Amino acid sequence: MKLLVTGATGFLGWRTCVLMEEAGHEVTAVARPGGAERAAARGLEVVEADAGSPEARELVAGHDHVLHFAGIPDPRRAREDPARAVRENAGTTLNLLEGCAQHGASLVYFSSTRVAGDPGRDPYATSKWLGEEACRAHPAPSMVVRLPSVFGPGQVAWEGATGAIAAFAARALEGEPIVIPGDPRRTRDFLYVDDFVAGLEAALSGGTEGGTLVASSGRSTPLVEAANLVIEAVGADIPVELPGGTPPPGDNDSYKAAADEAELALTARPLEETVPLYVDWLKDHPAAQGLS
Repeated sequence: MKLLVTGATGFLGWRTCVLMEEAGHEVTAVARPGGAERAAARGLEVVEADAGSPEARELVAGHDHVLHFAGIPDPRRAREDPARAVRENAGTTLNLLEGCAQHGASLVYFSSTRVAGDPGRDPYATSKWLGEEACRAHPAPSMVVRLPSVFGPGQVAWEGATGAIAAFAARALEGEPIVIPGDPRRTRDFLYVDDFVAGLEAALSGGTEGGTLVASSGRSTPLVEAANLVIEAVGADIPVELPGGTPPPGDNDSYKAAADEAELALTARPLEETVPLYVDWLKDHPAAQGLS
């Protein structure tokens, strides 16, 4: 397959580029000009283009699929600038759908499980839902994949990446307490990135296209349990602090795939196996050098 991957220097985009190339596919990596530098992506050959630009539409030519990871992946940033979140998560999607219609490709749009049930719970979920709506309304072939809390190599809190396990691991490696505001028993569906990409690769190679699929590990894990797994993997002697309080809208909710949602077929390894894999990778990251 020939794949165009947007957001290629971000966590999900970078890891997908690496694993798809290892699987023998031809990948064109696209990243926003002037984007944040991330150590893992330094060796990646990248075409610079804004996913919402006319140039991005032309880049679609010659590719089978566009894997659209570019956007605002952070609920906090979406709350601070809702208009930009809509532009980056929905406007760029419409732009690339136009490119797919013009050049005979299909789009895979990566949304969020936060959309399910109540897409209006916060600006982030709303912006992702609008991207889904663009796919459903546009004649170009597309597939929506709702992602849970994906973690793994390439996700580095020191470089600005979001995600509970990434934040927990950075704190543990620094020897600092892990702080979980709000309800510590709220759950997330944590999915290791390599397991997700393997399922995506199998779906695309097998011709799966269209509709909405949910990527899921099949397991809901309370945040406090995930924190303890990270502490064990790091081997740190630190506490988990539970100050309570009320997090911003959407952040204190639990998220998992609904029973009636179609799932992306994948094999998800347990957290007890994948958290140590991620911690080992993170220990080799330049930002971790010199930490206790």
